[in-house]
Amino acid sequence: MLNSNKIRISVITVCRNAENFIEKVIQSVVNQDYSNLEYIIIDGDSQDNTISIIEKYLGKIAKFISEPDEGIYSAMNKAIRYSTGDFLCFINADDYFVDNRVISDVANYIIEHPSSEFIYGDLEVRYPSGRLINVNPPPPEKVLDELVCGCLPHQASFSKADLFFSKVGFFNENYQISSDYEWFLRLASHETVKLSYYPRLISSYYLGGLSSQIKISVPESYRIQNQHPLYQTPYWMKRRILKYQEFVINLREWLAATEESRDYFQEQYSMLEEKYQTLEKENHKLQEQLKKSIS
Repeated sequence: MLNSNKIRISVITVCRNAENFIEKVIQSVVNQDYSNLEYIIIDGDSQDNTISIIEKYLGKIAKFISEPDEGIYSAMNKAIRYSTGDFLCFINADDYFVDNRVISDVANYIIEHPSSEFIYGDLEVRYPSGRLINVNPPPPEKVLDELVCGCLPHQASFSKADLFFSKVGFFNENYQISSDYEWFLRLASHETVKLSYYPRLISSYYLGGLSSQIKISVPESYRIQNQHPLYQTPYWMKRRILKYQEFVINLREWLAATEESRDYFQEQYSMLEEKYQTLEKENHKLQEQLKKSIS
């Protein structure tokens, strides 16, 4: 069997003004027990103490750049171009790997599953209130269904470099915070890409700024879905309606069950309700068009 250390892993962090979190993620990367690891940090010209914190670890960082950029996905694409790894992992400034064997275990998994091009695992979610939950993403055959109302955990995924440079392409820089979702949709709908779920807790993700994110991400994700050819087929239009129905029902239950997240879920529910009604109208138009074409 090929030595797993021959697999080069590039870990990428993009940040700006992240002094409260950046050291935790850096330590979680540089303390990995895997030797063939390349760490790249792209900073968007931070004005707080982020840069001084990063500079303490320069001896263990392969590439560090601090300069103004055009947004998070511009920075991520920049990092991809600098990377030399066989597989790439993006972990945000306020996230971190859960232990120091994550990369070693993932490299071993890659060796044992040589056809895998995109490996994703489990994620711990940290709420501002201190509440923790573990998220287990769906198996590969359920990913497209999951992407109707959800997303894959980029903090817990490892992408073969060829996916960016050839098969799927780089991140679309036209979206503020949903380009990873758009990339996952291109990935999951690609006919030849091999996705693999690795049932191992990979990273911890901080879920902050929910309200402001929702106001941008929901309209963006809806626009992405409406522009993606796969989701315009009759089958996926129906699946989207069913998923939105299910999601709205779940939100109603959550609203009744929890006081802590009431404002967040109420806002998300209202936006999804509007989204669902619009989709129903689009589906009705599609069905009418199909009837006319058949007749």
